Amino acid sequence: MRRREFLEIAAAALAGSGRADALSGSAEQVVIERSNNDQPHRGKVLALITPHLDDGPIFAGGTVAKLLSEGYTGFFIRTSNDEKDSYRLSLGETVLANERDTARLVKTIGFKKSYDLGYRNHRIDEVSRTELRGRLIFLFRLLKVDTVFSYDPWGHYEENPDHYVTAQAVEAACWMASGQLDFPEQFEAGLKPHAVSEKYYFARGPQLVNRVVDIGPFLPQKIAAIESCETMIVHMVKDLNDSLAERGLRVPALSGNLETASKEFIQAAFVTRDHTTGAKHGLQYAEEFHYIGPDPSLDEYISRNAQRI
Repeated sequence: MRRREFLEIAAAALAGSGRADALSGSAEQVVIERSNNDQPHRGKVLALITPHLDDGPIFAGGTVAKLLSEGYTGFFIRTSNDEKDSYRLSLGETVLANERDTARLVKTIGFKKSYDLGYRNHRIDEVSRTELRGRLIFLFRLLKVDTVFSYDPWGHYEENPDHYVTAQAVEAACWMASGQLDFPEQFEAGLKPHAVSEKYYFARGPQLVNRVVDIGPFLPQKIAAIESCETMIVHMVKDLNDSLAERGLRVPALSGNLETASKEFIQAAFVTRDHTTGAKHGLQYAEEFHYIGPDPSLDEYISRNAQRI
């Protein structure tokens, strides 16, 4: 008997006990996260870590806006210089344009500060993983980051090396930042070990989704965050127009004033997608993540046995 067949039979046998999903790994309970006006996260720190400026606003802008409204202090860490993302600008002009847009995003969404690591766009796979991981560990310890947003390090069919290399470095840095013997020279600068306890991972392709965030109340903030990535959105619009022209087609709403065309594109490409995502879960607009939270395995033991000292 093949191993897969054995697992399927065992899963069926355990269905009555409610353990089939745990055995097969094919399903996980989806949690719907909604806004909370009581600011339950006051004092906590989140970091959005992506290779490119527009990644976070497009995939997690609503959730980030929600958490910032609930008390988080936020930081943006961009690993690439975004030198490849513009429409017919030079490399240098593109870097400068996206650097200015980064400053606009920070102000628009309400981050406290951004950090640009400056690796070359589409070439992060040639960067030392240890170096990238060490820089992230330094920032996690410096900023005392509790929660991160980034690409899913296990996202399937991701074609951009900047995405999966950054994601893998983030995943490793989250737990290594708590180690006493990982980059101990950082402690000489006054830093202390600090573990990142929560991760919200997003993906462009298939993903194990276990957290859906209701972003309806924060859709305007998300749209504004995407709009702040002006150079990249213009690139998307003009590339689409060029592609349509090659097919002898034209969309009037995308062919006129660039500001108007950009707003139309954002609605068609991103707001519509979030509406479709929300509809799957009974929400108007939503974002999906693979969420990893604090390990609760010892919580009951500690609550029964811990004493104050």
